[in-house]
Amino acid sequence: MRQFIIPGAFAFLISFSLAIAQIPNQVRTPQTGYIQPGTIQPGYFQFPIRPGEANSLAGGMGDLRPNHFHAGLDIRTGGREGLDVQAAADGYVSRIAVLTGGYGNVIFIKHPNGLTTVYGHLKTLKDTLGLYLRQQQYDRKTFEIDLRPQPGQFPVSKGDIIALSGNTGGSGGPHLHFEVRDAKDNLINPLLYGFSEIRDDVPPYFERIALKTMTPTSRINGEYQRVSYTPVRQSDGTYTITKPITASGLVGLEVLAYDKTSGSPYRNGISCLEVRLDGLEVFAYNMSSFPNEQTRFLNIHENYEVEQMTGQRYHRAYIADGNVLNLYKLQNNAAYRGRLPLLDGKPHEVTLTLYDAFDQATRLTFTLLPETTPTNSLPMDSVAVSADSSALTEDAPLGTPTATITTDENVLKLTVKNVSTTSPPFAKLFTGRTTIEQPVSYVGTNQAIYLIDLRRTLPDSVQFGQYVVRTNLKKRIIPGRAETFSDRNTQLTFSPKTLFDTLHLSVRPIPGGGLEINQPTIPLNDYLTVQYVPTYPIAIDTARTKAYWTSGGNESFLGGTWNNGRIEFKTRWLGRFQLLTDATPPTVQILSATPSGITAKIRDERSGIAEFRALVNGEWVLMQYDYKRALLWSDKLTPDVAFEAGAEVLVQVKDRSGNIGSDSTLIAEPRLVFQRKTISKRKRR
Repeated sequence: MRQFIIPGAFAFLISFSLAIAQIPNQVRTPQTGYIQPGTIQPGYFQFPIRPGEANSLAGGMGDLRPNHFHAGLDIRTGGREGLDVQAAADGYVSRIAVLTGGYGNVIFIKHPNGLTTVYGHLKTLKDTLGLYLRQQQYDRKTFEIDLRPQPGQFPVSKGDIIALSGNTGGSGGPHLHFEVRDAKDNLINPLLYGFSEIRDDVPPYFERIALKTMTPTSRINGEYQRVSYTPVRQSDGTYTITKPITASGLVGLEVLAYDKTSGSPYRNGISCLEVRLDGLEVFAYNMSSFPNEQTRFLNIHENYEVEQMTGQRYHRAYIADGNVLNLYKLQNNAAYRGRLPLLDGKPHEVTLTLYDAFDQATRLTFTLLPETTPTNSLPMDSVAVSADSSALTEDAPLGTPTATITTDENVLKLTVKNVSTTSPPFAKLFTGRTTIEQPVSYVGTNQAIYLIDLRRTLPDSVQFGQYVVRTNLKKRIIPGRAETFSDRNTQLTFSPKTLFDTLHLSVRPIPGGGLEINQPTIPLNDYLTVQYVPTYPIAIDTARTKAYWTSGGNESFLGGTWNNGRIEFKTRWLGRFQLLTDATPPTVQILSATPSGITAKIRDERSGIAEFRALVNGEWVLMQYDYKRALLWSDKLTPDVAFEAGAEVLVQVKDRSGNIGSDSTLIAEPRLVFQRKTISKRKRR
């Protein structure tokens, strides 16, 4: 049995002196402030799957998942369902829920020390818990349910079998999802409790890193840009960057890195990372605990734009504006929030160290060289000297100028191609009746780049020479307070929690009908309320015509309510929105109906399934639902009672636009099964 050593990455979290005395000193990580003294008691919890046997993980605490940090451990079950799930400690069942997605079938157990353990994606609940759940579902005539039993109603002892492992809810394969929470609903890494069943001899590893300019005067390799590199592993296990990199100004470092446990092919997240600049720690991140209510802040911990465009989840090794998570330490760098201050024109050594929950470390070291070409540092709100900006070039014609506009957090980047690079024109920034002349920031091959600080000016259009480019920027929306924007046929209402960071609001109609609000690469924390009056001349079936998010070829139902030709809906995404009509009922196909049970396939191609029900001779029957297989199957209140042969079965499904589909049949007569008997003395030839 492997002896558990409390990771050095969490030394600051533990109050008892004996534990601290045993922790290595090389790791200096931030205090999250979420774990209370005395909370970590190694050995208090029993491993919930095959205790005492070697196991491995398919997912770890703090893994970066869509819109959330992973809240615990995904414990492997050998690719199968039906393993005994045991209570990790004495306590009582405080919550039982059945969810179509997410946790699926889940049990919460409250323990005497104030902690709660969570067991998700269960197949079935055992004994009295299963009977209680089924009775409540029948009483309320619902598949999805959330129950809060009374304290002491269902006591459990450490090691009691409470359920069988499964693959319900949003699970991507059979496993047990296991969490530890404190009384304030803070999630705690279960590995801190010392499970000998999990062995980890594999250090974390780098896949890629990225450097990102953070201000209009920052440069990487001479440009305002984000550049990624593949670290090269050395023979001693350390990493380096073999390509030369020049940088100046404030620069952000981003990290694509993973960890694995022994015996598992799955990539897990990293527990801790530390950044040093010339030997001094300037940033550290620790994922030992975080508040469950702030799990969506993953979208601002990672580079959300890159994730949306490439699927890669980079940790930001700096604190983005609007990030309030208490997972970071900024020793020697509080003013810059982890950004690297490359301000003195000298080379700087960067060291980045990854740690896993078992205190194994991997280190990357590289040098950032100073930029050789000075950048334009003219203040963004200054008015340039008079210049003839009506002519695009003083040289021979270079072709028709073309311009592209992109926004990067607080910077608008205007790239103009086919202009003179020896004498590029000033750009005029128009904000209402105010005009500011903006000098070129730098030039490239046959193009001029203008970098505009949106914190100082919010231009609605930009003129270069005789050409004008519309930005569609409307208003600066500040997080933490209620804001409203109205413009002709659109009204947007922001709550104090809608935004992570300041939003430079851009709104424009979509040709052919619809609305675009900024880009889907900007995350929202909470819902934005949209009121929209369609301007295109169509007859709208308001009962079945609803709002959909349609960015990137997707089609996600949002819904909405109509009032006097105006639809109101809520969204947690920015991007494109269109009104689409769903007049097609869901499809329902009863696959089998016998005295022992009923199964059916259900699908809906546009708005999605809202609810379903099954009736046998008019009596409601509980149907279990696995949306991943589009499958319903019956679960009788009393499992040993058969359905009556000849009884009428009706399965109805309603989609989110109100369309109803159904299928019906009769319970088939039970088939007679004949067993062929053989004589033991007779030999087969």
